[in-house]
Amino acid sequence: MHVDWIQRSEKTLEQIKGLMDSPEQDRLELVRVMRVAFGALGHSLGGWMQWINSPEIMSSFTQEELQEMAKTLTDMVTGFLSYDIEMTNRGMQKGLAKQRQANQQQVRFVI
Repeated sequence: MHVDWIQRSEKTLEQIKGLMDSPEQDRLELVRVMRVAFGALGHSLGGWMQWINSPEIMSSFTQEELQEMAKTLTDMVTGFLSYDIEMTNRGMQKGLAKQRQANQQQVRFVI
C-alpha cells in the first residue's frame, strides 16, 4: 500500500515538474498546474490525517522524529497560510477593482 502511494506521488511530482517546465504556458495551463498541485496536496493531506489520527502509527515515531515532523510541517503551513493571506488580499482588491469598474460603466437613472 505505502509503496504504491510513494510511486504515485513520485509520478505526480514528475508531472508537476513537467508542467512547470513547459515553455508553452499560457494562463489556462498555469491554472491547470495549480489544480494538479492542489489535488496532490489534498491527497497528501488526507494521508497525513490518517497517520496523525492513528495512535498505532504515531507511537512508532520517536520524540525527536515527531519534533522534526512538527517543525517541518508548521514551517510549511505558516509559509502557505502567509501566502494564502497575501493572495486573498490581492484577489479581493482585483474583485473590488472590477466591481468599481462595472459600477462606473452602468448608466444610472434617477426617477
